Order: sequence, then C-alpha cells, then structure tokens
Amino acid sequence: MKTPLDTEAIAHECTSWMLFPKLTGGRLFLHKNRDADPYTIAIFKSPKDDTNEWFALGNDGKTNMVLNAHGLAVVMNSGEGTDEFAPPAEGRLTTPEIAREIVENCENTTQAVARYKKVIAERRYTHKKKGSIFLMLDTKSGYIVESTARHVFPAKVTGDLAIRANIWHNFGISRYSKDTVSHTFDSTSREMLTRIRLNEALDSNGIITLKDIWRTSRSRGDKALIGSDKGVCSARTNSAATLSPDPEFPDVLSTEYVAIGPPAHTTFLPAPICLAKIPRDIADGSWSAAAFARHDKFGLKFDDSIWLPLEDEMLAIFDNAQADARALLRNGRRKEAISILNKAFTACHRKAQPLVLA
Repeated sequence: MKTPLDTEAIAHECTSWMLFPKLTGGRLFLHKNRDADPYTIAIFKSPKDDTNEWFALGNDGKTNMVLNAHGLAVVMNSGEGTDEFAPPAEGRLTTPEIAREIVENCENTTQAVARYKKVIAERRYTHKKKGSIFLMLDTKSGYIVESTARHVFPAKVTGDLAIRANIWHNFGISRYSKDTVSHTFDSTSREMLTRIRLNEALDSNGIITLKDIWRTSRSRGDKALIGSDKGVCSARTNSAATLSPDPEFPDVLSTEYVAIGPPAHTTFLPAPICLAKIPRDIADGSWSAAAFARHDKFGLKFDDSIWLPLEDEMLAIFDNAQADARALLRNGRRKEAISILNKAFTACHRKAQPLVLA
C-alpha cells in the first residue's frame, strides 16, 4: 500500500521529543512520530535468549521505538545529509539494528552512549547518505546523540523538554552537514509546531499529559502558525509511540503507548513491558492495515470523535491497573502485579478492537 510522494516529502522523516517529570507531573516520556513508507506495523518482544528483555514498535521486525526492562528507551531519527556516510556492507548495522544492540546490552543512557560510540568506532554503522539522531532516555537522564558514520556528538539533556526532527543541534557536528535550506526549514517548522503544542498544554493544564502528547503527535501543518503546511503528522507518518520508563519498577511498570499505524487513524494502546502475549490481530498486521485503509480514504483528516473517547477509557483502565500493580510490587507481589497489567492490556485491546478493525 503506497502513498503518493513528492520530492520534499521524501526528506520528511520523523519528529521525536522527550519530557521530564517537572513538566509531566512526575513521569518520563520519550515520543516518536515515524515518517516512512507504509509497512506492516506491529509490536513485538525480545527473544527469550536475549540478555535484556525489550519491547518494540516497528515494521518487519525492526526496532524503531524500543524500551527495555531496565527502563532504557531508544528511538532514532534520520540526521542530515553528509559526505561521511557508509553504504550497506557486510557487518554494518542499520539504525534499528543499532537500537536493538543498545537495548540488548545496556541498562542506562551512559552505557547506551558508549555502545553507540563503539559501533561508530568499529565502522559498523550504515544509514544511506545521512547521519543519525538517537534519543536515549532512562529512569534518571536523557541524551541526544548525533552522528555521521565516523563522528559522534552526544549531549546530555539538561532541560525538561528536548525536541528533534531531522536537523543536528549538538555543538561540533554542523560542519559535516550537506543539507539544504529547504530541509532545514522543514525540520525547524516541525520542531516549532511541537514546542507550540506542548507549551499550549502546559499553559492550559500546568502539566503535559499523555493526551497532550498524542494531540501534538496528530498536529497538522499550519502555514499561518509556522510557515509550513507540513506538520508533525504528515501524509507519511506511519506510526507513533510514547515510551514511559518507570523509575521504581522498570521491569514491570514501564510502558509503551503505541499507535500501530498512522496516529490520525488509530488509537494509542497502552502496552506494558511485562506483556505476556501479543494479540494475533496486531502481530499479523490487521491493526495497521485497517489504519492505512482509513489513511488512504481520508488522508490527513482526523476524526477525534472516534479515538479520543476511546483513549480516555483505556487510560482510565490502565492507570488504575498501574496503581494497583505498584501497590502489589511494593509488597513483593510481583506475579500478581504482572497479571493485573496483562489483564488491563487485554481489556484495552478488546475495547479498541471493534473501532480499530472497523
């Protein structure tokens, strides 16, 4: 299933941001809107023999948004065009493969940054003719790591909000860019729109909630507001996820809220890191296929009367389950806590299924 693309749209790839407890009422969030050709989107878990348990959203087994049981979350955006690129070759890793290596082998952002540097130093990186932007969040800190195929420029996030589209911000890396003014403006406008929407929520509510993040995730372009008709959610946005590491019980309560398909045409489903079984209709691509069918029919039009009430209901179910599970975990009742969260996921899936597959 293909979407007509123009030259500018091809360069329009991903908008991500991270939020810290001061702005969220105590929670940690790493969100990504993924812009790419439509695929069969699904959630999937690590094999049983992996060192670290992890949970991901992606296509064809690619870990595009991934969270592990230590509370380490990783997403990546395309960086700028550069002469320091590495074409595909034996032994080189794509960016989803690098993300997987990180969550399989690391427990925190310090280790994750070191692991990424090792991949670059060993010349195992490949990403077309572009560099990359990796956003890494754990239960205490966040990093944004920008790189070419040869040089790495990490920066620890020192504020409460960090946003990246597809342009480099970290000191020292700009000299390797071959990007055009048009591409820079496209990314800057999406970063600006993200900041505007999140600040609107902060001004209105005093905190930024999951629902505010999802509203931002579905934001269309606005020429009057940002000078561009390309929004955070575009014709090529094929999925989104909000990853939330839990500092107290990361291996049970950390959660990935997933839009399995274009976020304007599906719901954000809460899925805990301890999820035992992925439903067949998600694993076989039925959820994403239904979302893409609506995308092809309605384009960028978003019907909030369908998805927002559903998300309110699911959040009520899941938030209550998380609170009950936390109380059980504090009393050493891990098995019961995991059971409660899996039952809550099942309840949310069943509530969403008729609307998603309609």
